[in-house]
Order: sequence, then structure tokens, then C-alpha cells
Amino acid sequence: MSDSRSIAAVVIVAAATGLVLGRGADATAEKRTAALAMSVARSPAASSTAPPAHDEGDADEVHSPPTENPYDDSVPARPSVVRLAVTAEGGMLRLPGNRFVMGSANGRAPTNERPARTVAVEPFWIDRTEVTVGAYRVCVEGGACAAPARSSAACTYHLGDADLPVSCVHWRDADAYCRFTGKRLPTEVEWEYAARGIFAVTFPWGTFGACANAVTLVNDQSGKSCAPRPARVGSHPNGGSVFGVQDLSGNVEEWTADWYVDSLGPGPAPRSGAAHVLRGGGWLSPPSLSRTTSRNWGSALEAGPNVGFRCARDI
Repeated sequence: MSDSRSIAAVVIVAAATGLVLGRGADATAEKRTAALAMSVARSPAASSTAPPAHDEGDADEVHSPPTENPYDDSVPARPSVVRLAVTAEGGMLRLPGNRFVMGSANGRAPTNERPARTVAVEPFWIDRTEVTVGAYRVCVEGGACAAPARSSAACTYHLGDADLPVSCVHWRDADAYCRFTGKRLPTEVEWEYAARGIFAVTFPWGTFGACANAVTLVNDQSGKSCAPRPARVGSHPNGGSVFGVQDLSGNVEEWTADWYVDSLGPGPAPRSGAAHVLRGGGWLSPPSLSRTTSRNWGSALEAGPNVGFRCARDI
């Protein structure tokens, strides 16, 4: 965006249930948001969305019909869509604090997504897009980050396109980049909140997965990806989350700050472990592993072409 401070259009799926207001200033802001949502929902223009931007790198992209997810929660197939606004600055979006239900209550969902539980999140900033090759290269040239090894022909760092999400990055290098830019990796709670807000949506944009919204495998039964590589960041605007955060499903799965455990119960995140949490799935992940509640993990050695990251920052 050309302005240092601007308002970003956000898609919020209004089929959600269980709205929980925050406290104090956050409660006031949430009431305004809910009132605006109801107002816009009555407008005939509320159901329209902009067409995806053309990406020269996606000439071979598959445009699949919507496919039902095997772990789909019980929400309407075609939820109403309204547009709200959040503050954007320096490529980041400011997300309000709130309480929301994290994880899945669906008995068919993998056990590492259960039980569903109510958690609180403080206001924070998060990158609107995944970290790009061009941005990461600045860190490498500054001596603060290691250049990704060319472990696969699909690793994006050496493909000559600065707008692709950087991939083949170890957790330690993702962490180093975020620190280099005065940021940090998002926590797992922050990541899921950015993907779904207080709404029970299967994917950031709603209920069904499709190649028009994200670059994943075409479906859970296919080994073919929607595109021959990740797309340039932000090139699937209709796949943005309830807050307008782009590419949280597909493209590259994203490192978070947290150590991985199979089941997250009440209490703080673990302080140590053998692997870190990856969220969102990538271009080589099936839709069922690219949902808002999907959890994966990667060890210190993980740095494949399906792995990237974005950063967050405290208010």
C-alpha cells in the first residue's frame, strides 16, 4: 500500500456463531464491528467480492470446483459475506484482542486439534502476507539470516522472483529474520485467530476449499497441486482471512513460535520440545491439512519447499 497508514478491506464470514466481546476498549470496538457487519449484510453489494488478481507466475494454475472437506464443521455451505476494515501499516494488519474458541469440536478432526477450548488473545500486529524472497534476501545480505539451501528445485529463493514466499527456511532462520526486522514469529494462538477470528470457519474465507482461493493440492485424493509452485504473495485476495490476512491457507505452511505438543489443553504453551508448530498447509498439502484448525510440526532440520513463515509484532 502506498500510504503508511491505510484501511484494508477485510472479508468476514457472517455465518459464525458464539460472538464473544472483549473487555473495555476492545468491547467497544467489537460492538462497532458487529453493528457494521449487520448493516453491511443488508446491502445487496455485501455478497460481492473482487476477482482474484492475475499472477503471471500462475499461468498453469488449476481452477477446481469447490470440494467439501472431510473434517468440515457444521456451518452453512454458502455463508453471507460482509466487508469490514482494519488498520494497516508497513505491510502489517492490527488485529484486535478478544476471546475465541480455538481448535475443533468435530469428532472426525485429527486428535491434535482437540479439544476445542476458549482462549484469549491480546491485540497484535501480523504481516498481511508471507515473507517474500525479496524481503528475506535483505536479511541475508545484511548477514543476519542464512540463505536457504537449494535442497529442492522447488525452493523459491533461487527462482528469480522476489514476490514469491520464501521457502526452504529452517525455524531458526525464520526466527532470525523476524528479529532482524524488529518483529517475532506469531504464537500458535495468534496464528489461528488471524485465520478465523471469532468465527467457526473451516478455511479462512469460509467453508469449502478451492484452487481459486489458495494454492494447495487440488483435493485430498489428488497428488496434483493447484499450481506448479507457490503463488506470489497476496495473489489470491478472495482467500484472505476474516481480517484480510492473505495466504493463511496454502502457498507455504508457516512456522509459529510455539513448541509442538499433540494436545493443547488449558495453561501456557510448552517451554521446550523436539519440534515447532507449522500451520496452514502449503502448495503440497491437501485441503484437509490447510484448514484454520490444522496443526503440523517440523523439527530443527525441516526446511522443505512447502515451508515458509510470516512475522508478528506486539502493540
